[in-house]
Amino acid sequence: MGVDIVSFVEVRENGVWRLVPGDDWSPFDWRDYGLYGFLANVRNYSHVPVIAEPRLLPDDCSAEVHAEYKESAFAASWLTLAELRAFDYDQVFWDRRVQRRLPSGVIDGAALAEEGEGEHLTVRAFLGSGYFADLGRIERACPNASPKDIRVVFWFD
Repeated sequence: MGVDIVSFVEVRENGVWRLVPGDDWSPFDWRDYGLYGFLANVRNYSHVPVIAEPRLLPDDCSAEVHAEYKESAFAASWLTLAELRAFDYDQVFWDRRVQRRLPSGVIDGAALAEEGEGEHLTVRAFLGSGYFADLGRIERACPNASPKDIRVVFWFD
């Protein structure tokens, strides 16, 4: 059974968080366990550095986001654009996710690399251009707001 992300962009105006309309777009809305590992340590088979452990759904989230949240969701969290921009994406880590054929013949796509296996790469290369394109879209969606007043609220189901 797969895991998907549900995400929204909010902006703080006059101390109140409001939903930024997405026009059928939500940030990071593709299934990518490497990304999920980075954002919230969810299915972190690669052992990518985690930007922040889940923080729960913010108490002050917009009514629209609160209405979308379901009790079956897990690892609810949020990150400001300032936090997303400040992370050191050029740090190198050991991507420990490898594929391994099990004795049954089934391929395990989330096997743990042993010494000499896997790959050493930057977080930037690991996350790829789609991630950074979404950061740009988030910023452009709120052109007059400070990065500390823009956040992505997300959870997994």
